[in-house]
Amino acid sequence: MSAWGDIGPDGPTDEPWARTSDRDVWRANKGGLVLTVTRVADGSGWQATVESPNVIERSSVPLPTRLAAQQWADNRAGGAR
Repeated sequence: MSAWGDIGPDGPTDEPWARTSDRDVWRANKGGLVLTVTRVADGSGWQATVESPNVIERSSVPLPTRLAAQQWADNRAGGAR
């Protein structure tokens, strides 16, 4: 598997949210995008990131919970599930 997920006949396959080996990072692949939420080092919340090969969008402020950060990323990814 690549950093962009498994490549199927129709492009990258969707993968649900899962914790990475770094316990402060969760990642999902949805609609060809990589969604990541990372615990802020000072513990003030979670940073959400949505990445495509050409664009990276991050939440402008830390979100209070991991689930809020995941929802932000899901919404930015067009609600792909």
